[in-house]
Amino acid sequence: MMKIKIDGKDVDLSVLNSKPHTLYDFMSNEIVNFISKGKVIKDIYLNGTKFDELLIDDAKAKTIGLDEDGELSIITMSSNNLILESISAINNYFNDLLKNLSKVSDLLRIGNDKDGFNDFAADLKGVTAFVQIMDKLAPFLNIDYSIYTYKEKTIKAYFDDLEAVLSKILETQKSRDYTMLADIIEFEMEPLLKVWQEVLESFKTKI
Repeated sequence: MMKIKIDGKDVDLSVLNSKPHTLYDFMSNEIVNFISKGKVIKDIYLNGTKFDELLIDDAKAKTIGLDEDGELSIITMSSNNLILESISAINNYFNDLLKNLSKVSDLLRIGNDKDGFNDFAADLKGVTAFVQIMDKLAPFLNIDYSIYTYKEKTIKAYFDDLEAVLSKILETQKSRDYTMLADIIEFEMEPLLKVWQEVLESFKTKI
């Protein structure tokens, strides 16, 4: 039988009315009975190995039966700390992203579009992930992006600006106008991401 610990304390599944059969069942329906209000999952360890993908990979979680031998250790943290860590992680990512965008625009201007596009493809995935994270953070922050403002402009408007820049980049890629793409990256995308760093810092005052 799988041994389950939450913050170092053993979980007694016998107190449940219906026993979960898989890790997915436990995570989806029962774990709320063992985690204090205001706490969220930070890390998952399966037999001593960090396995955080089990938080988002439902298919994998369904393959792990709780009748198997082993130990599942779950570490929690306050939702506020999670938000602060997430904001700090995004800001650190943006620092690296901005450096890489500068490199990408330089590559495009000298005609090295192959390397420029390879690097930029990864950058665009990162920006997409940022939008998804911000969408998930909204309920935790208790912020309505269409109302909350920074420098007299709503956060939704900043999202709209980012979407407009991404659309412009897509059109420029199609036309293969690499000089124009480099200009958009340097003079529109980079300044906007710097503003977003300021926006993220302002969120910390809401926590």
